[in-house]
Amino acid sequence: MTDRSRLAAVLVGLLALSGACARGRISGGSAPAGSTGAAGASGVPGAPGVPVMPPGGDPNGLLGTKPPAAAVFSPGPSTLRRLTSTQYRNTIADLLGPGVKINTDLDPDTALDGFASIGAARVSLSATATEQFDTAAFDLAHQALSNTATRGALVGCTPAGTTDDACARTFLGTFGRRAWRRDLTSDELGRYATIATTAAGMVKDFWGGLEYGLAGLLDSPHFLYREELGATDPATPTRRVFSGYELASRLSFLVTNSTPDDQLLDAAKSGKLDTAAGLSGEAQRLLASPRAHDAMANFFTELYALGNLDSLPQSPMFFPAVSATLGASMRTETLKVLDDIAFGAGTDYRTFFDTTTTYVNKELASLYGLPAVSGTDFVKVALPASGPRAGFLGQGSFLAMYSHADSGSPTRRGKFIREVVLCQAVPSAPPDVNTTFPVDAPGGPQRTTRQKLEQHRLAGSSCAACHSVMDPVGLGLENFDGVGAYRTMEAGQQIDASGNLDGVMYADARGLGAALKNHPDLGSCLTRGVLRYTIAHVETDGEQPVVDALSQQFASNGYKFGSLVLGVVASASFRYAGIPQ
Repeated sequence: MTDRSRLAAVLVGLLALSGACARGRISGGSAPAGSTGAAGASGVPGAPGVPVMPPGGDPNGLLGTKPPAAAVFSPGPSTLRRLTSTQYRNTIADLLGPGVKINTDLDPDTALDGFASIGAARVSLSATATEQFDTAAFDLAHQALSNTATRGALVGCTPAGTTDDACARTFLGTFGRRAWRRDLTSDELGRYATIATTAAGMVKDFWGGLEYGLAGLLDSPHFLYREELGATDPATPTRRVFSGYELASRLSFLVTNSTPDDQLLDAAKSGKLDTAAGLSGEAQRLLASPRAHDAMANFFTELYALGNLDSLPQSPMFFPAVSATLGASMRTETLKVLDDIAFGAGTDYRTFFDTTTTYVNKELASLYGLPAVSGTDFVKVALPASGPRAGFLGQGSFLAMYSHADSGSPTRRGKFIREVVLCQAVPSAPPDVNTTFPVDAPGGPQRTTRQKLEQHRLAGSSCAACHSVMDPVGLGLENFDGVGAYRTMEAGQQIDASGNLDGVMYADARGLGAALKNHPDLGSCLTRGVLRYTIAHVETDGEQPVVDALSQQFASNGYKFGSLVLGVVASASFRYAGIPQ
């Protein structure tokens, strides 16, 4: 083969002359026609038309009066968004098969407002990331087409010689449709077929030449970015309506977190997705597929920040149970419980907060004081009916993530419940406030965490305003230490885990879980999470009617998670977007 760098330069030049150079399009910051670029301000709290009020309201009166919600639906602006790292990996596996590996280190995703999808719509691609995708594209193409055992099935035709334009076009058209999530135009197909044929003539090998055509498809903005921008809606010119192919992309990445399959693309091409029934039918088909389980696990991992379990702050000096595998074990437990709830027939999502069924392995069984589990597998167990532990608030994943290196943290736990589970805003501490936690002198009287926090709240009104929102909730979990082990005593005193959640009194963690399960903001908060994950921005005032309708529908359907996903797919926010900014 001739020098790869020289050949690549020639072929990139050919692309540039044809107006489709992937490198130039990405690194130069421009986007496919009709787009606004990867970065943008849509959905940023505080931007014009975007509420800063917590979705669950302001029960403590900390943020003033909530502005009235818009009475008429008005969608947020459409944006171009890059594939997240998980979507990229899933898509490559679906396109090229599990035998092709991504050997290139890729920049990690940037999560904004809790989700990588929002970050992908607002963070521009760096020069380093551009080079990484470029390197990955050529490496992936080489792996796929140098494997003589599998390349025939991938390409679907047998070349007649060193160059075979017809075979190259057949493969590039079929593959490009899956990769770009739409049919290639005749000009686009001709461009990449010319690259493959020209390269084949230069390297004297059909497969070697086809590598460059394949790499070009994978290096293109049309692959790396989700071009869901819509076209002007004839009925309402102030908004845009998504095409069938764009709907196929939105649906597939929501439900499977990967590129659309051929059946979904066929449905898009035929116009089936233009009807409510057709779109719903495809959504139900995908929800029934095994891939939906991994996609929903990805959503919940982002929603509840379960990725943070990879680096727990606890020191083994204070918590001997801490191990290199404990965080991963905790995440697996939570995701297995969520999978049962999300895909169980008729299961109420709210049971996530009071269920006594969970999954444990050997180290979690020991941590929870349950009968020993042999081997390394997770087993489904029933927690003691009269025991202290139930639901997510009793799982190590939540308890350990929101703790300190040497202790638990009622403040962090309460903040998470307020902000993530109930979508209520908690103000940040003022820059000049003293956040140092009271410490008792060795040998002197020792106080419980509750007693210290009460003193901290009394230290000044600026402390009291924030801590009065978080601490009473988090103190309901004081029977669990920094890694989630149960305890009854602290500082020589019996732990008081009683509290009040927005007017509902409870005596302990299980009571808090029951109060949380029945909180009026719980269902609407999850609704917001699924919608934000889907549309890649925080809902605007004009999208509040969709949130309200979906929340009511979710409740009337018995809080079944599958019904919520189907509701989002059927909503106006899924089919329409505002004018790009």
